Amino acid sequence: MISRSQFIRTQSLLMPAAKFAAKIQKRSLSSSVPKRRSWTRTTTRVLALVTAGGITYRMATDEGSRRSAEFWSTAFPIYVHYRWVEWWTKNEKPEVSDAEFERLHDKYAPVAEALTLKMKGFYLKNAQTVSTMDDFLPVQYMSWCKKMQDEVPTTLAWEEVKAMVEKSTGKKLEDTFSEFDQEPCGCASIGQVHRAKLKSNGQEVAVKVQAPGIEQKFRADIKTIKDFVALAMPQHVTPMNEIEKQFVTEFDYIGEAKNLEEIYNNIMPVYGDRVALPKPIMPLCSKTVLVMEYIHGKRFIDGVKDHFKKYAKAQGKSYEELEKEEIEKMKRPDFKFKDLGKEKEKIQRYQRILDYKTNTSNLLKKCYNYTFGIFTQPYEYTEREVILNLGSIIETLAEVHGYEIMVNGAFNGDPHPGNILMMPDGRLGLIDYGQVKHLSMDTRLKYASLIVALAKDDVDETWEVLQDLGVKSRYNKKDIQFLLVKFWNDNNSKEVTGGRNLQQFIDWIESQDPAENVPEDLVMPGRVSFLLRAIGNAFGIDLHMAKLWEPMAMKVLAENGVLQ
Repeated sequence: MISRSQFIRTQSLLMPAAKFAAKIQKRSLSSSVPKRRSWTRTTTRVLALVTAGGITYRMATDEGSRRSAEFWSTAFPIYVHYRWVEWWTKNEKPEVSDAEFERLHDKYAPVAEALTLKMKGFYLKNAQTVSTMDDFLPVQYMSWCKKMQDEVPTTLAWEEVKAMVEKSTGKKLEDTFSEFDQEPCGCASIGQVHRAKLKSNGQEVAVKVQAPGIEQKFRADIKTIKDFVALAMPQHVTPMNEIEKQFVTEFDYIGEAKNLEEIYNNIMPVYGDRVALPKPIMPLCSKTVLVMEYIHGKRFIDGVKDHFKKYAKAQGKSYEELEKEEIEKMKRPDFKFKDLGKEKEKIQRYQRILDYKTNTSNLLKKCYNYTFGIFTQPYEYTEREVILNLGSIIETLAEVHGYEIMVNGAFNGDPHPGNILMMPDGRLGLIDYGQVKHLSMDTRLKYASLIVALAKDDVDETWEVLQDLGVKSRYNKKDIQFLLVKFWNDNNSKEVTGGRNLQQFIDWIESQDPAENVPEDLVMPGRVSFLLRAIGNAFGIDLHMAKLWEPMAMKVLAENGVLQ
């Protein structure tokens, strides 16, 4: 239904077009041009104006169309300018090309930031996702993408939240919950999360509420992005189709609750000592409201920041100074990523030394306190300090997600840092299972075979598995397709990319051997691998996912009779 204000605004938009059409018709009737030609011209012009009016009307009444128009009017000229500079500088010296692109980055990064903040929704979610991939975008874009981690994609007034929860449960809020925080404790991509307590048993829960109308907005945004990708980066159309398919499942909280329950039952018996997943309260879940166990903890990024702030203070520096030093260090040509295993062992060794010092100190204090301390002031005991072991954390994340993919065939396709919590008991909280992908046993076995081939750096074996999976390329260049599949599923070091950034690498692959068919089942496992590696890379840790997943892959293959 169109509101009165929208109707009046539409009339005002169409009125100039109608007047102009009438003016054309009047001129054509008095013209000396033959009537048939005049009639044809008039009809063509009127049809063009009516079409333009229809588009204007649609934009005035449909939010998706307005958002699409705003995106294209901003993004398309930027894209054209970048492509033109790319064409113009293709034969110039690298320093000339780099300087021109730096000017473009300086000019358009603020424009893209303003558009993202204005549009929010799917655009903001994407900015938050890429903000964890430090080499994904130029620094001008990455700097504001990182700021987006604290932005809220959607906001709901308390009255809306209360009304939606009551509609979902069919009861007054106070009849279901003894406590319900009005301020959200977290933000989801399509809604927000509130802490509450069940009236029935006092259990602390998280209540995830979907924003009204957000599904239509996100669907329109995804379609717009897909259209842009088809124009600007056609090689990414297949991944975008799969991401769209997975993302639209986020709008059904009943489906998310079932997926969460499935993965909870798969993971907690095996990894419950290292991770925790929230168990859904199924009777209280609906399409737009999801009630689940509340997991206490800091966001992964916040926990890491707190650790490095302490480290910076001990060094006599601010956190910002330390962060800048680390970023500059990683930019140097001679920079080498830390080995995951060695980094994990180093921190474990430091932790043992620190524990020994603390325990020795506390033992001496205890001896004093129970002797001389009885008559004097006793010493306070030193609390155990836990060193943040990023290597161990990343290894756990890799192992759990590898288990989900290859053993269970049901996994979270969106394990970015915002979906990871650092719990007080030392475990990792894994939340937000809106994008769960399921793989058949046949696909799991083929993917496990791919991981084994990549771990061995065997080009021929990798090519055979890719053929079995249905991958096709124009020229069937094994070495090129090996680099591409290694990039998405194993490692994105300079040895793989040749020092190119993401877009340059993909463009180069397309120029050498364009992909003609990429099975959609390969997209989400590759996305998981890429996101997990981005977490490691952000802290200078190099990850070879195929090496990490190889033992599990071989076990899966052996248990199913593929390996003897």
